[in-house]
Amino acid sequence: GGGASSRNCNCKVSPTPLGAMYPMPPGPTVYLTSTGFVTESQWVRFIQVVLHRRGVLEVEDSFAHLTRERLVQKYAAEIKQLKVLYINDASYHRPTDMMVKGRSGTGKVGQDGHLGRGPGTWLFWDQALEDLMGVPPENIKMVQLFEKPWLFNRPGRKANYEASSPNVKGLDPADQEAYYKALMLTQDAYDALKEDPPKVGAGEAGGSLPGCPSSGKSCADELAEISQLLNDKYQEALDTWCTENIDASDIIVGQGGEVVMLNLAWQCNQSVASRLVAAVRANKTVYAGLSASTMVCAKSMEMTGEIQPGWIEAFSAHKESLHRSSHLNHKDLDGDGIHVSVLGALPLLRSPIAMRPHYTEAWAQQVLEKNLIAEQEFEKETGIEIPDHIVRDSHHGCEMGCRLLSLMSKASKEQDHPIFVPIRNGKCIEVTKHHLGGLVYENFHVVP
Repeated sequence: GGGASSRNCNCKVSPTPLGAMYPMPPGPTVYLTSTGFVTESQWVRFIQVVLHRRGVLEVEDSFAHLTRERLVQKYAAEIKQLKVLYINDASYHRPTDMMVKGRSGTGKVGQDGHLGRGPGTWLFWDQALEDLMGVPPENIKMVQLFEKPWLFNRPGRKANYEASSPNVKGLDPADQEAYYKALMLTQDAYDALKEDPPKVGAGEAGGSLPGCPSSGKSCADELAEISQLLNDKYQEALDTWCTENIDASDIIVGQGGEVVMLNLAWQCNQSVASRLVAAVRANKTVYAGLSASTMVCAKSMEMTGEIQPGWIEAFSAHKESLHRSSHLNHKDLDGDGIHVSVLGALPLLRSPIAMRPHYTEAWAQQVLEKNLIAEQEFEKETGIEIPDHIVRDSHHGCEMGCRLLSLMSKASKEQDHPIFVPIRNGKCIEVTKHHLGGLVYENFHVVP
């Protein structure tokens, strides 16, 4: 979940220009990655799409075999105007010094084979967008939803979030105190579950271990309740912040880290999630996820390997939190097929996708079994036969998983069992929205 990769941006350009195979997207676009953009052609494609959306990309630059450096140089003036919202909650509960170390270094992202700016570093979106695309750092706002930057004046925390000063009139200090008391319980439970051996039961409902609320709720439900109460009470401040920071951003990116904790941040802030989903679907902004921030967009996060015993019980809020979302359908919440506790809380995608970032062959059999179940449901409900070889090969590669998902997207709007798409480190999926008659569907393809 930290965003590590074995590849860097010194990779060779794909031999066939991507634009020759895939024209510029006609509408909403989402990028799903394990490790961010790590190849030359991934960066070229992303830059082309962003510039195309602004209406400044020249036609010949949509198809030409350009380098990233040439695009950045030619469109420097436009790139300097881009506004980026960087959501970083997946690292909120981790030690600050761990995140600072992962961002250290004096080089450029991907230089000399490093993932980030130096030895032992990771790819962080803000650094990558600055180093490899030329986005000014002052145009990138790093936030954590857990800190409610629309509501609270906060000092900032290195490698986590920038200082915020919304200066909300009429803010009751008791509301802030109650909220941070509930948030601290999630930190106590997180720390206890990270011990060796982990204190399983921490943060759970009706327990007495660290992070267990006196109310008898789980720490996730305790936080979700107060969080949503404050979002409703101070809705005007929240709406203003969303308009200024979500609707007005050209790019919204999410960092990797602790997927269960990131999903909790979205569960507790479904009103913000709904605004982000609406902005992406209205083509106001492009979203790019990395590892955990990719998983929370999925119908299911269950096959992550990162969800250890006790984590769902402590950190997954009750489904009533998700019933507030205007973008989750009844099949998402009815408890059949996908358990609500592992439902992604940022529903950017309509298709029944589940993802396994950092995929290895060790997961192959489990992925194949899941996809066979999904195929059977699909064929039974639609009467449409899917070619056997597509399902048979869907567990081996991202490309075939995307093909299978695209086929299903055109024919079925609601399905209990998702298709698991394996995303190895270095892989990037571009999801685009299309119209065919009265049908709206999503197309999934791999950017090399």
